[in-house]
Amino acid sequence: MKPRVFIGSSTEGLEVTKLVKDYLSTDYDCIVWNEDVFKANENFLETLLKAASLFDFGVMIFSSDDETIVRHKIFDTPRDNVMFEFGLFLGRVGKERAFVIQEDGCHLPSDLLGITIPCYKTITDAKGIKKIDKDSLDEILLCVKKRMDDSVRLGQLGMLPSTVLAIGYFDNFVKLVAGWISQNTKNLEVGGKKYVSAKLKIVIPSDLDADIKSRATIYYRNQGFDENQLQTIHRSFPIHVSTIEEGDALEIYDMPTTLNGIDRAIDLYFRKGHLGKSEEQQLAEEHEMANFENVLQFLISQDAFCKSCVEIVHE
Repeated sequence: MKPRVFIGSSTEGLEVTKLVKDYLSTDYDCIVWNEDVFKANENFLETLLKAASLFDFGVMIFSSDDETIVRHKIFDTPRDNVMFEFGLFLGRVGKERAFVIQEDGCHLPSDLLGITIPCYKTITDAKGIKKIDKDSLDEILLCVKKRMDDSVRLGQLGMLPSTVLAIGYFDNFVKLVAGWISQNTKNLEVGGKKYVSAKLKIVIPSDLDADIKSRATIYYRNQGFDENQLQTIHRSFPIHVSTIEEGDALEIYDMPTTLNGIDRAIDLYFRKGHLGKSEEQQLAEEHEMANFENVLQFLISQDAFCKSCVEIVHE
């Protein structure tokens, strides 16, 4: 799943949003505000609040659309609803994931003074028609995309629990098992059998459509894995290993049952009162699953023991 980007603008700024979407779409799933985000018979504010939780990033285009009198002076300003949307995304996804791209000469509220906001240039032709300077916009998008790429790589502490669950799973299971493997390289023994090396494979389920504990049991059974106990320094764990002969490389498999917490949190967040999953719930699930995996992968990459013996695989 690609990280999802909400692109907001006024109607007059749609030309810029199209260029932004075209630039980012290779690596990101970009949705413009007029692409069925605001549905009929839904409260505008409630829709925006949900949307801000379903996207990883927000990019707002501040184009010079209105004239506003500020202390007896007239300024070109962005549409007020676009500024509101930026504030909403800023509060939801954080300042590292909410971006403004401003038209040169567009006056901003004093609350935004002191923040470096990139400006694209416009050129007015002989007929008085204003056109976008694509070179200046591309320079901005290059910088914005780099910041987005860095943010995706580092993971995010979001409104829903995937980051916390990933950290807890890593600290309380992955790190301990990786430590046991690294400390017993010359004496790897499980179930009375000795092995020359070992690897922990974390199995990420394809979705959360069933109880993960039951799903993991079925997965281990279908793969023909044996259940054993692994005694680390702090505690023992039930583990599942592939059926291999003594003296081979040991493969330990685990499907994180803590992922059940994501499904429950999403149900509570959307106040589920129906059977099945709405499109919004499905998007939230995919978003949190992807973030869980990204955070877990980052934590593994930062631990010397884990880097050498832990691998993420998919169901």
